Amino acid sequence: MQKKNWLGVSILLVISAIAYLPLAHKMGYLNDDWYLMYDGLVGGANFFHEVFRGDRPGRALAMIPLFSVFGVESYYYHLSAYLFRFLGGLCLYWTLQMLWEKKQFSNLITALFFTVYPGFLSQSNAIDYQSHILGLFLAVTSVAFTVRSILSAGKGARIFYAIASILTGWGYLSQMEYFIGIEAFRFACIFLLMWRTQTNSVREKLQKAALASLPFLLVAVGFLTWRLFFFTSERRATDLSLQISLLFSAPLTGLWWLNYLIQDIFTVSALAWTLPVYLFAFPVRLREGWMGFGIAAFAAALLVVALHWGVENDSDTESGSRRRPERVEGSSERRERLWVALIAITGGLLPIIFANRHVTLPDYSRYTLIASIGAVIPLAVLIENLSSRTLRMTLAGFLVGIAVMTHYGNSLKAVNETKSTLNFWWQVSWRAPQIKEGTTLIASYPGSPLSEDYFVWGPANLIYYPEKQNTIPIQVKLPAAILSDDAVLQIITNGGMETPLRRGNYLERDFSNVLVMIQTSSNSCVRFINGDAPELSQYDQHRLLLVAPHSRLDNVVTEGDLTTPPAGVFGEEPERGWCYTYQKADLARQRGDWEQIPDLLEEALDKGYYPEDGLEWMPFLQANAVLGDLDKMRSTTKLVITDKFQRLQACDIMTDFMNKETLDDAVDDFIQKKICE
Repeated sequence: MQKKNWLGVSILLVISAIAYLPLAHKMGYLNDDWYLMYDGLVGGANFFHEVFRGDRPGRALAMIPLFSVFGVESYYYHLSAYLFRFLGGLCLYWTLQMLWEKKQFSNLITALFFTVYPGFLSQSNAIDYQSHILGLFLAVTSVAFTVRSILSAGKGARIFYAIASILTGWGYLSQMEYFIGIEAFRFACIFLLMWRTQTNSVREKLQKAALASLPFLLVAVGFLTWRLFFFTSERRATDLSLQISLLFSAPLTGLWWLNYLIQDIFTVSALAWTLPVYLFAFPVRLREGWMGFGIAAFAAALLVVALHWGVENDSDTESGSRRRPERVEGSSERRERLWVALIAITGGLLPIIFANRHVTLPDYSRYTLIASIGAVIPLAVLIENLSSRTLRMTLAGFLVGIAVMTHYGNSLKAVNETKSTLNFWWQVSWRAPQIKEGTTLIASYPGSPLSEDYFVWGPANLIYYPEKQNTIPIQVKLPAAILSDDAVLQIITNGGMETPLRRGNYLERDFSNVLVMIQTSSNSCVRFINGDAPELSQYDQHRLLLVAPHSRLDNVVTEGDLTTPPAGVFGEEPERGWCYTYQKADLARQRGDWEQIPDLLEEALDKGYYPEDGLEWMPFLQANAVLGDLDKMRSTTKLVITDKFQRLQACDIMTDFMNKETLDDAVDDFIQKKICE
């Protein structure tokens, strides 16, 4: 048995590594990671106390040591997230082995499915979700200590494990309060152990279970006492009393909760194994798709071989070939596991639903974490009870393959988002030596929707204003805004100030002083918009077309050396291809250094660099106009004017340019007759 336990641990370790680590070194900051790392860098590790003070102050206890050790290097956070995920699966495996010692095969499959569960899609967001994954590990560990405490023969061991269970219980609740749903799994395990006692009376069994549960009530009761009576949450979403009060103020809320519970049980049990793989693994490019399939096939084959070698033989005695007394025992244990699964999945979902939240994939996949414990148990029971040994191993390998493919596709999406975001900001650093403090940034990333302003001001301030600050709150020198309806209205009416204070970060957004930066596609370059003559693509969002005329290019400081983004955050500088040439030419245009621009173009063309967006010829067209080179204007105009939209825009831009610059009469005539007619 000892050998098989070690084999199970090895399977969990290796297959979870295959699921989570192949692309970890290529993933950078995503979403909330940006402001967290900015705050850590500028305010120091202890500033995380201020960041999480208003809703989950315990998260600082995790982020402070992690940031102190890892700093801004994202790769290490991915490694620690993987480690906590593996340890959580290991502790569940330990728990199941204590509860159903003879079910080695089923216990291992359950723990493995939990560890690589494909319904949780935020593993790639390793910095911000470090607390979720750590909290999950502590939660499962706490339950394992509870079971170990009850099963221990010695009084000292029982007390030791009980104390460890309570402390780790408070630990997980300090990270994520809605993880409290795992208490249903804890008490299901306690009642199961008491139900197996030789006492015949149901009443006596329930009394023993209630008595055994008393010490462990300290986890939930202790936390809820603090949360409800001593702590004031600044976020409505984490204010427990406010959320529960909605049930009494709106009676139909209860029916909606029941509706969501039914939907969410289906989502975490079945949809998690189908929808994510369809969304993330199937749409990838052919080469990447085959790579993901190969990794998934390798993981599945490895599992099958390991099961065949050291674990799966046990399931032959757990199938239909048993003598009648063994069948009765197997049927009883099967009912036990299914009841525990139902309690665990319901308990894991209810706190989320009570907080008026809902499991939706992929956006709110984090709400599947606790419920996934219960969701994977029926799958393992189903596989265990298949009559064919080959079918058991095949189905187990297939589901693991699905999970690995899902995580590979999800990681690939994170890698592409990382690459796209870093490329955007490297181009910004090539274009702008400095941006004036107080400028409100409006940015558009290619193919990556922006839902929070710190997706923009986080990287911008890490490049241009990374200096340490010793004050609370931190003053964000370059604020940003997302183009909501209200923001668009304030910009186009040329006014309005906002001074949000969020998680210790203070911004002063001035909607009369904005700078718009647009990258239409991954193959195009970042354009700094001059509101007096905006250069726009027909593929730009319509909201950008509305606010572009209000972009103030004079917020870009053209003098001084270029600012190099910190390598620990933005990686090594990418190849200085066409977009490097474009950014240098656009900067030279803003400086009025027209003679430099043709030289930049000639150098780029000699190296084989060429734009894919006709708008990127505009600095060169205008330089040719100033220099009076009509031959080059003719050839360049054909590249700029590719459709009616671009012709009309080019006419407006060049007419405005003609009125501001002193050009040759022949050039003026060319603009009027060849561009505008």
